[in-house]
Amino acid sequence: MAQKAGCNRLMINSDNMEVIDTMKNRGHSAGVATAVFDDCCFMAGDFSLTSFERCNREANKVAHELARFVKCSMTRDWFEKPMKILYLFL
Repeated sequence: MAQKAGCNRLMINSDNMEVIDTMKNRGHSAGVATAVFDDCCFMAGDFSLTSFERCNREANKVAHELARFVKCSMTRDWFEKPMKILYLFL
């Protein structure tokens, strides 16, 4: 989606320090999520610059609520106008 919007630099924020550390280590993991980390690293390689940063849970609230909402909704792209559900969390 970021590439469709013309982005070539990506900053990924997470409140999970283990995820951030693993991604900063190029996705190397021996856990059950190894395939997910591998896929994320592969996709991150499509950008000219990618950074992984930890943020506190409160700062990540919009992303958390959006992820929870889209679990049970249709897949769709939105570029011109954000989904109305986002306004509830901003």
